[in-house]
Amino acid sequence: MDEPQHTAANPIVPRDSGPERFLYREPGILRYLRLLWEHRWLVLGGSLLPALLVGVILSLWPRRYAATFVYERPLAEREYSVLQRRFYSQENLDKIAARLQEQGLTNYAQKLEQARTPQLFERLIRFDVAPMYPRRLQTTDPCTSEKISAFKAKLLSIKVVGDSEEEVAGVSAVVTGNFESILPLYDVRNHLQESLQKLRDDAAKIEGDRFTLSLDLQKETAKLEKFKALQDAPGEAAAGNFTLQFNVETTPPLFPRVRAVTPKAGDLQELLDNSAEKYSFYGFLPLSYQIRAVQSKIIDVQETLTNDTEKYNFYLQVLDLDNRLFAKLEESLLTYYTAQQYLGFLGEQLLACRDQAVADHLKSYIRKTENLVQVNTRAGEKPVVYPVPKGVVKNAMLAFTLFLMIALFTAVLLEHRHERQRRSVANGGLALAAPNRSPG
Repeated sequence: MDEPQHTAANPIVPRDSGPERFLYREPGILRYLRLLWEHRWLVLGGSLLPALLVGVILSLWPRRYAATFVYERPLAEREYSVLQRRFYSQENLDKIAARLQEQGLTNYAQKLEQARTPQLFERLIRFDVAPMYPRRLQTTDPCTSEKISAFKAKLLSIKVVGDSEEEVAGVSAVVTGNFESILPLYDVRNHLQESLQKLRDDAAKIEGDRFTLSLDLQKETAKLEKFKALQDAPGEAAAGNFTLQFNVETTPPLFPRVRAVTPKAGDLQELLDNSAEKYSFYGFLPLSYQIRAVQSKIIDVQETLTNDTEKYNFYLQVLDLDNRLFAKLEESLLTYYTAQQYLGFLGEQLLACRDQAVADHLKSYIRKTENLVQVNTRAGEKPVVYPVPKGVVKNAMLAFTLFLMIALFTAVLLEHRHERQRRSVANGGLALAAPNRSPG
């Protein structure tokens, strides 16, 4: 309704005809520069003042300190994940907090208790590995996937952050003590659990084989009695001073080849055990040699049963010992129980052990436990406590960039608003002037 009327007395001249075709149009870059100049105080003040404020606040903020401990420990990605979960578990954090309170570091203990997410924990205690694990990309190559899974980091670092050098030194002693003396007990427990499982499997195998061996012994004993009965029968000729040797071929001949040699019962038994056709050749042996072969078999089964019985009794004794050790570990993991205390307990058990075989097993277990504890050995005993950089310049530049974008956007919005107001005023003036025009 505000548009001018198109009449014959007031024709509209097209913009591409006449002198209006040469009207000057301002470039966009000049318009934006003019916009910045008109709102220069808004842009400068809205960007510089927040950046200065951030810089001043960070400068006056209390400085924080940190200490980094490095361990030369190869870790696969799965092992590193398990290690972090063990350390950040509520059970282990409660131990650290209780130890910190005993050392007079109550404020830091409260911070640990208030931290409920991994991000908050990493602000206080952080784990890192070097080199970093490769990213697991989707791959169909089994070799590449296997290499990624087998990759191990060489160094493990623990960073402790605090508000003062004294606090960092005290917390570092507690954290490293926990990492070096408490966490290895979880590995010791897992290895002991695997040892118990293997011992149970071995004992179960002996129990399962005992019935089969007993049946074999009964069978061979009955066979021996029958052979002896045949030997004592009238008409059975005594065997001469020779043994039978067979050439085992792919297709056995109709009659074996016989050669007189010095009798050797061991060679005969080996031939019977290794030959695939021993049951076919068994009937060709003289009765006396069949008796000797059965006697050898009976002796072998009897010795196997005797050895299995000794092993079974040993396994039972070791299982009783390992179960007591496992119960001690399970009970101690709920308290601040160190690996050194556990090794002392193992030494007491060794002194009280009377069976030599069980004592040897316990000595071997002590050596393995010492190796598990020594894995968590620091590369340096006294790390340097250093101030954490505040990043004043970096954070001030980030604040300046962020608020500069906000100020520019605000300036554009203000300019757009002023432009709309000017257009509305101009359109209102044209609407008031239109009724006063005469038709002529």
